[in-house]
Amino acid sequence: MRPVAFTASAVGSAQEGPPRAAVRLRGRNHILTTVRTALTEASDHHGTAFAIRGDSGSGKSTLLRWATGTAADAGGQVLRVTGRPQGGASAYSALRSLMAPLLSAPEALPPTVRSVLPAALRHHADTGDETPVCSALWQTLSAVARRRPVLVAVDDWQWLDPASLRALAFLAHRLDGTRILLLAASEGQGPFPLTDCGVAELPLASLSEEAARQVLSDHHPRLAAGARTAVLAVAEGNPLALVSLPTALTPDQREGRAPLPDPLLPGAALERRLGRRFRVLPADTRALLAALALMDDAEARDIAWLADALGHDLDAFGPAEDAGLISSDRVPRFVRRVHRCLAHATAPTAVQQRVHHAWVELGLARFGGGRPGDSAAGPDGGGAARLEALGHAAVTEQRWATAIRAFRQAGDLSPAPVERTRLHTAAASAAVCGGRPSLALALTQEPAVHPDPATARALRAVRASTLFDLSFRAEESFRDLSAALDAGPVVGADVRDWATFQLATLSSLTHRPAPALAALGALRTSAGATDPLRIAVTARLNPVARVREIREGLSAAVDRALRRSGGGPRELTWLADAAWRVDDIALCSRLLAAALRQSTPGEKRHLLHCWELQAELMTADGRWEELRDLVSRRLAESGAEGLGRHVIALKSQLLLVCAHQGRREEARKLTEEVRRWARAHGSTHHTRLAEYAALLLAQGDDAARTGGQEAPGAAAWPAGADPGLDTVTRQAHAVLVRGALLRDDHEAARALQLRAQRDGLARFSGETTLLVRHGRALLAAYTDEPDTAELFDLAEEAATASGRPFDRALLALDYGMWLRRRRHPSVARTRLRTAYEAFDRLGATPWQDRARTELRAIGAPPPGTARSAADAGTTLTAHERRIVLLAASGLSNREIAGRLLVSPRTVASHLYKVFPRLGISSRRELQDALLSGGDQL
Repeated sequence: MRPVAFTASAVGSAQEGPPRAAVRLRGRNHILTTVRTALTEASDHHGTAFAIRGDSGSGKSTLLRWATGTAADAGGQVLRVTGRPQGGASAYSALRSLMAPLLSAPEALPPTVRSVLPAALRHHADTGDETPVCSALWQTLSAVARRRPVLVAVDDWQWLDPASLRALAFLAHRLDGTRILLLAASEGQGPFPLTDCGVAELPLASLSEEAARQVLSDHHPRLAAGARTAVLAVAEGNPLALVSLPTALTPDQREGRAPLPDPLLPGAALERRLGRRFRVLPADTRALLAALALMDDAEARDIAWLADALGHDLDAFGPAEDAGLISSDRVPRFVRRVHRCLAHATAPTAVQQRVHHAWVELGLARFGGGRPGDSAAGPDGGGAARLEALGHAAVTEQRWATAIRAFRQAGDLSPAPVERTRLHTAAASAAVCGGRPSLALALTQEPAVHPDPATARALRAVRASTLFDLSFRAEESFRDLSAALDAGPVVGADVRDWATFQLATLSSLTHRPAPALAALGALRTSAGATDPLRIAVTARLNPVARVREIREGLSAAVDRALRRSGGGPRELTWLADAAWRVDDIALCSRLLAAALRQSTPGEKRHLLHCWELQAELMTADGRWEELRDLVSRRLAESGAEGLGRHVIALKSQLLLVCAHQGRREEARKLTEEVRRWARAHGSTHHTRLAEYAALLLAQGDDAARTGGQEAPGAAAWPAGADPGLDTVTRQAHAVLVRGALLRDDHEAARALQLRAQRDGLARFSGETTLLVRHGRALLAAYTDEPDTAELFDLAEEAATASGRPFDRALLALDYGMWLRRRRHPSVARTRLRTAYEAFDRLGATPWQDRARTELRAIGAPPPGTARSAADAGTTLTAHERRIVLLAASGLSNREIAGRLLVSPRTVASHLYKVFPRLGISSRRELQDALLSGGDQL
């Protein structure tokens, strides 16, 4: 037989996979490379062993299949054994199954070696001595390896019998110099004898988000966006969960035509692999885990109430915690989200019914929807009437997750199609209020058989509000949302509140007052409209013209809302939006934090408008790295859900940050995307944001500044832009005036300034006061007016009330540039250093470079880059040093020239060269500079 080696060419690329091992391992490239290298080195008599460690479903078996297929295709001998958790296995049972293929094949072993291991096993049976067995195993495999390389693959190491474990550990420590590679996979965090003896470990961590998406696409390419998002969230990068969870969905659920089960069903493969960890638990532990699965975001008192209702003690959670299924710091929580699915799915049907009944009773008792036990529960554990009562009580308390589940289950229990449609519509209305538009749309896609008028109105409102988030189109949204505001009985939650707010939002997006006026008209005829909603709609119409009314309304409504008597997360979000519209950044941040705090953990990620407000706050406040983190976390979630409008809102803020920081390539791609979306959906607001970003890039470009021209794409601002309705025009005012002056278009700059002053921007907020005064000072500086210094000073006074650090830094830069050109280097240096430090903190590199250039022009190195005076002093020649010391003592150039017998012109020349090296610009600073360097004068 011709020897066959594991060569690099035979093993092939980890990405391609060998013919016999058609396995695609996503996100494991570094491990595949390690194993491939080990296979190659084993062919050169450098055998070794690896301990592969990972959680259940992490891909250990798949990795071993890839390795064995690769080795087999290269012509090597493959030996495999998989542990079984039955227990009570006889000594060396795993070893016997591992060696059976060799012992049963006459050509596999030389005759002299064939009987060595069987004889050692018989000797062990007689004497109990393990040493001959271990030696025989090593001798047998070494004989095989002399003919061709050997791969020993052991799956589920933890389930092998102890005697086989010791024999394989003996082998693992004696592989160097052989052509044997041992791969042993184990689950959990227990002791692993191989790693205790120095064998390298290959940990299989959770897949990255990108790799998880690839695995899901490989196995379930046509999964709908909402189902894909739910599976990714529950799987948390576990490959088995990614493959198994979608198999438990119905075709309608997989394609987005029906709502997903809550919790998700685990699927046969996942239940077979992990379900036994739940089935071996005590009955009371399983009951409490099933209860926890229904309310994974519950408080401690709720769990205690449920445990008492089920007749169990909280100590019953102990075995689950010991098994690593839950963590119980203060409130029990599942360690993995997939554990929640398994806890529910593996519970007996009778336990599920008891738990469900207790959950309904708890909700009714907590939310005041009825007295526990005041109606028959029925075999379903709650009854449709009880569930509907719970749904209405949860809506009152704004507990949207509870309301969705209660209404949805009530509809599932209702035999009449009309009633089922009504209750599913109620669940969809709660989903809209909870910020889950994809679920709302799925709940309303079931064909309705002649719904009653109230249900028909609710359906129209739910679909209009949902489509505003999922497939926004300006004209269609205006039509659908306006039609959805018809008065009438409410089914479930009052979606018309959200529809009204969305209609007002449409005014901000299109820069047209008609939608907001229609929303105000609907509020006047709505008896149930809240003050926070009225204030938010008013702020969306024209906050500059109505600023006093809005601020007075906020002052009265905020205290009530924060005391919880005036509303919950929805009302706080509306008030936060109104505060943002009137530039009250601190109040907006406070209200937004309160809204998130009042939301349950399972609902925080669904407050979609909060994402937008968070992003806008971070952009304004200069927290740009936080913004990048927020956008990266939210984009995948909202993008997979198909929430295009929210995705563009986040990307628009990221675009502004890229423009401020001079990230030109990233900004170019984002600009194209935002402009394309704005044209397709009729959003003037996003068009303006893209234009503002182009202006920032143009003014940050060195060539544009030095040449007096703006970069391509930074055209003049539309003359009809209304700063009262257009937040971008207000925010960009100083940059717009600056851009017009850079184009030498003084008339355009003057027109912008007059429009802002006429519309009252100078009195609107601290932020706009700074911008208007900054624009006025720039205009005076460019037209050489005598009161320019006073105008810049007034702008500096306004800067103290502004919460936007970039605007303050830009004013300092412009003031410093003007002072330098007016030959006031000392005061210019103070402003320019302030600007440099602020731009440095923000990462606004182009603007920081401009401040650095200006500082160097007056001989002052930027903060943090200048050498110390001591270091600078060491670079002075002896002659320069004498001149500097005399000048620092107060002598004039003529007096110094007389002492040193040189001309006054020579003294002036030396000082001119020395000042920049000391980081100063005048004789007055010489003494301080030299004292800081240690010179005693």
